[in-house]
Amino acid sequence: MAPQLTSFDVAIIGGGAAGIMAAFSVKHHHPSYSVAILDRTNELGRKFLTAGAGRGNLTNRNLDKGPDGFFHGDRSFISSIFTQFGYADIMKFFLELGVPVYEEKKTNKGKIFPVIDHAKTVRDMMVDALREKGISIFCTTSVSAIVQNGDAWNIVSDKGDYSARVIILSSGGKTYPSLGSDGSGYDLATSTGHTIIPPVVSAVPIVSKNLLSHYLQGEKMIMQATSVVGGQDRTTAVGDVMFTQYGFSGPAILDISYDISVRIHREKKTDTSVRLSFFPNTPAGDLRNILEERWKQHPTYPVAHSLWGLLTQKASGAVCAVADIPKEQVSGELTPDEINRLIQTLTAFTAPATDTRGWNEAEFTAGGVDTLEVDGQTLASKKANGLYLAGEILNVDGMVGGYNLSWAWASGWVAGKMQGVSGLGA
Repeated sequence: MAPQLTSFDVAIIGGGAAGIMAAFSVKHHHPSYSVAILDRTNELGRKFLTAGAGRGNLTNRNLDKGPDGFFHGDRSFISSIFTQFGYADIMKFFLELGVPVYEEKKTNKGKIFPVIDHAKTVRDMMVDALREKGISIFCTTSVSAIVQNGDAWNIVSDKGDYSARVIILSSGGKTYPSLGSDGSGYDLATSTGHTIIPPVVSAVPIVSKNLLSHYLQGEKMIMQATSVVGGQDRTTAVGDVMFTQYGFSGPAILDISYDISVRIHREKKTDTSVRLSFFPNTPAGDLRNILEERWKQHPTYPVAHSLWGLLTQKASGAVCAVADIPKEQVSGELTPDEINRLIQTLTAFTAPATDTRGWNEAEFTAGGVDTLEVDGQTLASKKANGLYLAGEILNVDGMVGGYNLSWAWASGWVAGKMQGVSGLGA
C-alpha cells in the first residue's frame, strides 16, 4: 500500500531555532494556513539546548550595531533581515512568550540569557506554544527529497510522503551532527538548483603543536588572540583561552577560528597561525616599562618570580621556558636579547595553526546556500517558486555569544512571512 499523503499549506523542514521561529511567523502573518514541521531528530530544538552551555544564550545586546564584525556573509543581505526582525523584536518575542531575560555582566559582551538560565525550559515553552497554535510536528522524520509538482511540493521522507504549497528549508548546517545538523539539507537545496558554498567548521578549537600549550595544558586565562592568515592579521578577540593537548580552545579562540578554518579547509592553504598576548591591548613598550620597574625594585628575584602577580606562578614559569630564560637567571642580570624574547612571548607569542577540531566540536558552520541565489528581502529562493530558506543552511555565520541564534530567529521570522505568496489556506 502506498504511504498516505499528508497535505499542508506550509511544510518546514528542520525544527531547530530557525524552523521553530518560522512556524511562529507563518501563524502570525497567515493564521489560517496549515503548518507542519518535519525534523529528523526525536525532539525539536535539540541544538538550542546546548546554547550558552545549556543556559540558553538567546541573543546579544550588540546586535543593533550591525553585522560588521559579528557575521560572515553578505553584509547588506544580513542587514536586510535584521532590519525586519532585530534585537528589540527578539526581546519582545521572548517576553511575550513568558521568558524574562537579563544581560550577563560577567563577560560584558552583551549576552542575553533567560532569567531561569535553562534552555530546555525555554525550548519546551516554545514547543507548547507551537502545539497550541495548531502546528503539526513530525519528529524522527528524515526528508530525502523535495520535488516540485505544479503549484505544490512533494516531500519524500522515511515516514511517508507529504505535500505542501510552500516549503521553508531550515535544516541547519553540519555542526553537532548527533543533534540533527548533518548537512542533509544541502542535498535538498542542491536538488532545487542552489549552489552550496563548501561548508567548513567555524567557532572551533584550533590544532597547534606549541610549547605554551605543552607547559600550560588545562590552564585557562583571559588573553588577546589574533588569527594570522598568509602573514596578515585577520580577526582579534579578547576572552578566555584554554590550553589543550592539541592546541587552543576557549571563546577567544572560537571567535578567531573562522579565518583559519576557511583557509585550511576550503582554500587548502597551510599559512595560518595564532598570535596570543597575555596582556590584551597593552603595547609591548608599555609592558617593558612595567617590567623594568619591577626588576628595578627586585633585581635579585628570579625572572619567573618577578612575573608573579601579573601572571600565575605556572604561567610565569611557562613563559620563561618558552622564552628560553634559564631558571637561575635573576631579573637584574637579564640581557637585552633575553628581555626582547620575554616581551615577545608575553605580547606576541605566535604558534602555527595546522588544523581545526571537527564537526562535533565546532559550534557553527561557515558556508551553505549562496545568498546571491536568495532574495535578500524575503528569503525566497530565486531558483524555485514556493521555496524559502532560513537559518544556518544559508552562508551566514557569526561570533559566539548569541549572534547565530539571533540570525536563526530573524531569518526564520522573515521566511515565515512568505512575502509574495498568496492564495493559500482557507
